[in-house]
Amino acid sequence: RDYILFSPGRLAAAAKKAKLQPSFQNQSASVLVVPSGLDLSTLSDTLPQQGIAFCAPAGQAEKLLLCNWGLPKAVLACYQKHGVTHMFEWQAQCLAVGQALQGGNLVYSAPTSAGKTLVSELLMLKRVLETKRKALFILPFVSVAKEKMHYLRSVFEEAGVRVEGYMGGTSAAGGFAALDVAVCTIEKANSLVNRLIEEDDMALLGMVVVDELHMVGDSGRGYLLELLLTKIRYIAQKQNATGSLSEGVQIVGMSATLPNLALLASWLGAELYQTDYRPVPLHEHLKVGRDIYDKSLAAVRRFTPALRVKGDDDHIVSLCYETVSEGRSVLLFCPSKNWCEKLSDSIAREFYNLRHADRQGEAEPKPVGLDREGLVDVVAQLRRTPAGLDPTLQRTVPWGVAFHHAGLTFDERDVLEGAFRQSTIKVLAATSTLSSGVNLPARRVIIRSPTFNGHLLDPLTYKQMAGRAGRKGVDTIGESVLVCKEAERQKGIILLKGVLQPISSCLVRREGDGVTTSMLRAILEIIVGGVASTPQDVRSYALCSLLAASVKRNGKEAAMEDTNKGAIEACVEWLMENEFISVQKDGQGAAERYHPTQLGAATLSSSLSPPEALGIFADLQRAMKGFVLENDLHILYLITPLHAEWTTIDWYQFFCQWEQLSSSMKRVAELVGVQEGFLARSVGGKLVAKTEKQRRQMAVHKRFFTTLVLHDLVNEVPLGAVA
Repeated sequence: RDYILFSPGRLAAAAKKAKLQPSFQNQSASVLVVPSGLDLSTLSDTLPQQGIAFCAPAGQAEKLLLCNWGLPKAVLACYQKHGVTHMFEWQAQCLAVGQALQGGNLVYSAPTSAGKTLVSELLMLKRVLETKRKALFILPFVSVAKEKMHYLRSVFEEAGVRVEGYMGGTSAAGGFAALDVAVCTIEKANSLVNRLIEEDDMALLGMVVVDELHMVGDSGRGYLLELLLTKIRYIAQKQNATGSLSEGVQIVGMSATLPNLALLASWLGAELYQTDYRPVPLHEHLKVGRDIYDKSLAAVRRFTPALRVKGDDDHIVSLCYETVSEGRSVLLFCPSKNWCEKLSDSIAREFYNLRHADRQGEAEPKPVGLDREGLVDVVAQLRRTPAGLDPTLQRTVPWGVAFHHAGLTFDERDVLEGAFRQSTIKVLAATSTLSSGVNLPARRVIIRSPTFNGHLLDPLTYKQMAGRAGRKGVDTIGESVLVCKEAERQKGIILLKGVLQPISSCLVRREGDGVTTSMLRAILEIIVGGVASTPQDVRSYALCSLLAASVKRNGKEAAMEDTNKGAIEACVEWLMENEFISVQKDGQGAAERYHPTQLGAATLSSSLSPPEALGIFADLQRAMKGFVLENDLHILYLITPLHAEWTTIDWYQFFCQWEQLSSSMKRVAELVGVQEGFLARSVGGKLVAKTEKQRRQMAVHKRFFTTLVLHDLVNEVPLGAVA
């Protein structure tokens, strides 16, 4: 159960909420209405001329002002504070498509920085105020979910709409029933919906908004998003037999431009809207050596570096200087954390040299203009964070340069993101995770290499990086530069001209595979939640999946029926064998009914997949037979997350630490499955996990390495030393 923390801040917020509540309850029946006289056919969703972001026909522009769409005055005032006073033409068209305003489902796509989320925000506000039901806003990452939660609070709070977040360690005080909009990550959204099903409270949910809907095709987390939406569709169909739009759960999905976006729309029973409009036109460039080419591979210019920097053969420092000297900002994407730090150090050093060099003559490059007071304040804020001031940031930030990667704490990232948004920091070197994370646009985006982590960037990641170029309301154009060496020219061309791949269901079972983890989890979730209890229920649920929609679209329903039936039976059999569910018959000749066991119910509550839960269960059973109490290592291992996000591990360092462990610590390691021989082979770099057994061994060793990190932190070893 959730508990309210009666802190003075929370009580003050509750009092403010109580004052605002009457205005919320007394809202007029209709919110967000298309202005009379607005002729949508005269509006254009194409790219305007350079520098023009708003070009509705004469007489129609006034109809696109937010104040003419029947929004609460408090919300209008808040949007105005954020500089949003009107819609773009495409946003008005999108809102009016099909029955979106009446509660119909909607899938739409627009480029990065086109103002995608405004459409969803307005539809969500309408749904919450008119139906008095809750909305879920689902985003892929904790950082972007946090940012969206704070933004929605600032816009909706004055209208009495309470926005709370479920992400990382954050959850809503007072529980789901006390809020109006829940902003959450995919995993938290799935847990929330499971709880609503378990407590028979799905009627509370009126709307689900999914940002980055194309994540359905992601190999890591896509299946969870597919399961979540399939579950919502299936339950909504069962509970809303009449198909009433006001009674159902409205689903709105925002996506990148995909070749088979129509498939996602048909799966969700949604209207589809697509546009390629950007308020700030994007110029994509490829730089090979000194030559810069445009998207059609026509030579634009030959780059002349303003600064001669030893070791900077690709002229990255000069590319940054060119933009910063014009008072603009640069976002620089690098393949690794180490690369980010070294490059930011190098750029800051050159900016320092410009300021302190003995300039002779006017031809010398001028020092960059910096907000000295602002930068001193940024350094002071970083010093006050729990991690303290990082030595590299201490050198770079005073010169308007910083780095941003997963090695920073959330507090450090918040400080640097805020400073970059305000243009106090002029150059930010970041890893690829920032491309799909928080919204940090810049005049110029530099992509340091076409290959990240040894692989060519996928077209979606490249487009998200390039799409960060151009600040709305500040820049008239945005520019992206993909930097390649001569040997990488072809890779650069592939990215520049690349198209996104069509997405497919993550539930599909490939030939030769056994049962899929995603299908096991899907079936266990609906049985434990009580959504399905008979074989027929489970089959009906499977027909609501993206997999079923894909097969239907390809005209292979008959084959799907047999394949689906076989896959479902195999999953049910696996779940029974491993004691996640049991089968009972109520009487002679009665149909089989599925019931969850304690292990099945615990697996659902933990948000683990069934195979992961089996591994944890085995760990706990071993611990019951022999638990090491001489140190904290054993208990720490049991609470260490299964999926240690290590792209690379320094196996030599791991082996050295192993040799320094005390005998009691080594006993813990051996109990959980760590082997000295495995570590020794890994040091040579020859070990590649090919078989299932090797993959399990690798996972155990990575998890134990993470445990050693946690052990140091628990024993208050400084964060810098652990990192």
